[in-house]
Amino acid sequence: MPARRLPSLNALRTFEAAARLGSFTLAADALHVTQSAVSRMVSALEADLGITLFQRQGPRLILTPAGAEYQRAIAAALADLEAATQRLRFGGTSGPIAVSTLHTLAFRWLVPRLQHFEMAHPGLNVDLSTGDRMVDFATEPVDIAIRYGYGDWPGCRAEFLMPETVSLFCAPNFTARFGPLDRLEDLARHRRLFHSTRPQAWPDFCAAVGLPSDSLRPAPDAPGFEHFFMIIEAAIAGMGVALLPEFLVETDIAAGRLIQPLPVRVRNPRAYYLAYGKGSERRAKVALFRDWIMDEAAPYRT
Repeated sequence: MPARRLPSLNALRTFEAAARLGSFTLAADALHVTQSAVSRMVSALEADLGITLFQRQGPRLILTPAGAEYQRAIAAALADLEAATQRLRFGGTSGPIAVSTLHTLAFRWLVPRLQHFEMAHPGLNVDLSTGDRMVDFATEPVDIAIRYGYGDWPGCRAEFLMPETVSLFCAPNFTARFGPLDRLEDLARHRRLFHSTRPQAWPDFCAAVGLPSDSLRPAPDAPGFEHFFMIIEAAIAGMGVALLPEFLVETDIAAGRLIQPLPVRVRNPRAYYLAYGKGSERRAKVALFRDWIMDEAAPYRT
């Protein structure tokens, strides 16, 4: 099948603007180019087509019958192109929105709230997946991601969602079984639970509260856990003292499954961010989810 030989899109847009406005000068203003550039473009298009599109009567431009017919076809085609581009770029509200988030954040915070999103936006569903590494929005079928870090990931736009404030938590009967935990120094003689993918969590906590950096190193028998939800369950079971983000254990505190033995709170320098491909926040369903989750996280940003 032979290749289609069409004039350039720029030539067609220039001709359509000049025909619609009846003036090279007005077309130049609309297209932000010079009047001579419009004149050259139209002349080149006429030469390419072998057809006269305008009759020039002094300063006036009059479309030839062929030019008028071509203008109607080009205007309709450009309108179709614009509409198709808008649909692709901004999207509609149909179809699921693909959200990638962190494991414990999904399980303990996001999933319990999703019914609020579905109630607010009937027919718009969320396709939820979990992971820790940053998404490549150019190649992966993900609309929006929630990640923990500094918000400086390349190739995407990152927007601050909420901070992470950590505190100490343990089971209600922990101190009765293993001794008092009245001072920060008491932590050194208690079993502590470690997040294996955040090895700096306890050293960073020490630095923030003024303890020696090596005072809370893992004991040989200290259990390590890959995800926060595992640490939460271990703390509830009385296995040790946990250093946890406060927002992840709100329901456990309210239900009496965990207590906060010391009133010590540390805000980490890293935080939770929304991330998405550049420009995709203009797509309707991405914007709806972004606005909703920003509202959900608003109380934690105070």
